[in-house]
Amino acid sequence: MRGLKLAALFGCFVAIGMSFGCGGEAVAEAEERPLAVPINLRELLDNKGESDLVATIRGPGQVGYLQPRSRRQRNEMVTTFRVQNNSTGALAAFKVDEFWYDRAGETVSGGSFRMQKPFLPGEIVAVEIRIPRNRRMARNNYEFSHKNGVIETTLFEEMDEPTPIEEEEDAEEAP
Repeated sequence: MRGLKLAALFGCFVAIGMSFGCGGEAVAEAEERPLAVPINLRELLDNKGESDLVATIRGPGQVGYLQPRSRRQRNEMVTTFRVQNNSTGALAAFKVDEFWYDRAGETVSGGSFRMQKPFLPGEIVAVEIRIPRNRRMARNNYEFSHKNGVIETTLFEEMDEPTPIEEEEDAEEAP
């Protein structure tokens, strides 16, 4: 029994000694590593020409839209229309929700469209919402919103074509 205790004690001393030996080498290696490169934030903030950040408005925003057109396409109802940002600033997370109701006024189905990038002032986008078709669909309604508030809407009689996406412009300039 005494031999087992001595063997266990000797094993503990060996393990502790090895951990100190390994730890000493790791500290030496850590001292040899170069320090992190300091970042000058003032230079990054002053360089506004290359920034992709856009200030968005808080509170109510204003958009104008053309009368939505809904049509059946196989087993879906497809609603398309154009929307223009009439606000003084960009709208973050611009979203259009469409709700379909039956004749009794009960909600049947719905869908939504959400922009991944900020909706810039004066920009025109084409909205397309696809919803599975249901035979009880009788009428629909739309809700416009953005991340920082509600949207005030205006129905337009006519509007320009949607603003082209920047990637398409870059592709056209390449050839």
